[in-house]
Amino acid sequence: MSKVKCLQIIFLITMQAADLSFHRIFLKTMFMGLKLGVSSRKMSYQERKRVIKLSANIAMAVAGNGMNWSRALIIRHAKHEKNKVLLRSLLGRKRYESITEPGFAPLNFTWQKMIMKRRFRRTNSILRRGAHASNGATARVIARSMAKKRTRTLKSLVPGGESLDDLSLLGETIDYVISLQTQVHLMRLLTEVLSVSNLSPNTKGGIS
Repeated sequence: MSKVKCLQIIFLITMQAADLSFHRIFLKTMFMGLKLGVSSRKMSYQERKRVIKLSANIAMAVAGNGMNWSRALIIRHAKHEKNKVLLRSLLGRKRYESITEPGFAPLNFTWQKMIMKRRFRRTNSILRRGAHASNGATARVIARSMAKKRTRTLKSLVPGGESLDDLSLLGETIDYVISLQTQVHLMRLLTEVLSVSNLSPNTKGGIS
C-alpha cells in the first residue's frame, strides 16, 4: 500500500472519532501537512520529524483560528525559511500573507477584561477588610510580586504572550492549554492507528 493511501486510511479512521470542529480541522490540516511534507523518501529522520512537528503545530494553530496564540505560532514558524513552503500550502497564499505581514496586533478581549477587573476589585477589597494595615500591605506586596513573576512566565510560554496585557493573557493561556491537550490526544490517536496499520500484512511495513 502506498504511503499516501495509508495516510488517507488513517485520516478517515481518525475523522470518524472526531466530532468536534477543532478535532476535524486539526486532523484535516495535519493530514495535508503529512501528505505534502513527508512525501519524499530522501528525507532524513530528523527532517521528517521536523515536518511532522511543524504540521502538528500548524494544524493546532489553524484549528484555533481567531486566537492570538494561533497567529503568533504561525508567525514564529514563518521566521524560518525552510518552513514557508509548507505554511503557504497549508494556509493558502492570501491567508499566509495576511497573518505574517507586519503590523500584527493582538485582539482585544473586552469581556475578559471586565470579568478580571471585577475579580481583582473583589480580591483587593477582601484583603483590605481582612488584614491589619501593616500585614495587609506586606501581603499585597508579596502577592503583587508573585503575580508579576507568574505573568512573565506565562508570557514567555504562550505564543504572542509578550504583546498581550495581563487580562487578555489569561484567556489566551486557557485556550492555548486546552488546544495543547487536544493536540496530544489526537496525535496519540494517530499514533495508535498508525501502529495498527503497520501490523497489518496488507500494508507491507506501513509508512516508511
